[in-house]
Parts: sequence; C-alpha cells; structure tokens
Amino acid sequence: MGPVRRVALPIALFAALALPAGAQAQAPPLRAKLTVCQSGPAASDRTATFVGSMPAVKGTKRMWMRFDLYARIPPATDFAALKAPKLGVWQKSAPGKASSGFVFTQRVQGLTAPGSFRAQVRFRWYGTGGRLLRSTTRESAICKQPDQRADLRAGTLDAVRGPELGQATYQLEVRNDGHTTAGPFDVVLTVDGAEQPAQRVSEGLAAAGTRTVTFVAPRCAPGSMLLFELDAEDEVEESGELDDVVARACPFT
Repeated sequence: MGPVRRVALPIALFAALALPAGAQAQAPPLRAKLTVCQSGPAASDRTATFVGSMPAVKGTKRMWMRFDLYARIPPATDFAALKAPKLGVWQKSAPGKASSGFVFTQRVQGLTAPGSFRAQVRFRWYGTGGRLLRSTTRESAICKQPDQRADLRAGTLDAVRGPELGQATYQLEVRNDGHTTAGPFDVVLTVDGAEQPAQRVSEGLAAAGTRTVTFVAPRCAPGSMLLFELDAEDEVEESGELDDVVARACPFT
C-alpha cells in the first residue's frame, strides 16, 4: 500500500490542417469529434486526437476554429480548462478561397493518468469586410485515461489440514489487476490474532498476472476470521489500496 503520487505531465500539442473541404464531394458536418484516444504507461503513449469540422454558410469568406482542452483529473469532480501551447488559438481557413467547409485536426500528447479529457471547439463564419455571420460551440466525446499503476487484489483461498497436528496450509491467490508491473512485496497472514511470518513475492507481479502465496500456520478456529494483508510494507504504488487488507472466514469446521 505505497503512497499515492500523481505527477501532472506536460501536454504537447500537434495541429494539422486538412485539405480544403471544397475538394470533398459534400460539405463537412458541424461537429467536434474525438477520433483517437490512446493510453499507456509512458506519457508519450497517452494521446487524444480531436477533429473539428464546419460547413460554409451563405456569404462565407473565411472560417475560424478554436480548440480548448478541458480535463477532469482526480480528485477533482468537474472539468477545468487547461492551458498549453497551440491551445486557445484561432485557426483560420485560407483567405479568399471559397470552399464548402473547413476541417482542422488537433492532437494532444502527454495526457495525465488517471484523467478524462475533452475538447471544446468554437466556430466562427465571416463574410465580406470581416463581418461575423455566425458563431457556435461544440464539445467532443471524452477521452478517458485509466490509472496506469499496479493494483494488487486477493483472489481465491484454499486450505488443507497439516502438515503437522494443529497446523494448516493456506494458499491465497494474489492478482495484479492494474496496468503495470508490481515490484516485490510481502503478504502477511494473521490467524486468531497471531501474525505469521511474511511471505515474500520477490519477483513482483506483472500486470494481469497471478501468484499463489502459501503459508504453513496454526489451524484457525472454526467460525474465526483469517486476515491477509497484501503489500504489508507499503512497497508498491497502487491505483487502489483500500482492498489490500482482506478478511476471510476460517474454512475449517
């Protein structure tokens, strides 16, 4: 149950102007769309690509589009605007070139995990003499970035009597339900209030991996509870640690 540490990663942005929509068979729709949402353990793996598109309206001479990125990063419960280079800047269609619409792509890299991100896109249409003809706003779908840390969980428990009189052999399945490898950690068993020597998972546990931890300890009294503590020395940084202490009913009658 390691300490929770979250680092706000820098956000890099890349923009690419699409071909004039006039070359298309029909005008593009008015929308803000999330086209790519990728996650991963490295900051460079966590990206989102947003596409804004707008059709021309009657009398249009030039079209403008602006992307603003909003994020909800725990423990926050509401979205808030983020400031970064190339965000909050008006992108403009080429002057004097009539077309059926304007399309612009904005790629964001280095997203914080965990977090949720969406784009707010503003649209403006200008006519002769720079007169504003229309303006509106659209929001994209949300790109969710899951917590990339390990997450240790207790699975099934098996137990048999022995090998000695009054002893039992307990076997607890331990899983890593997180997205990255957990380093070495200890598992501790407490039987009828007596803490047993820790069992070391010295090789750690890969993401989606399982490991059976075995204890030879006093046989629990029927009706009592066994207590298991995963990562007893707080060595592993996890996405969720409230489930690292697990109580199980004594399997003997």
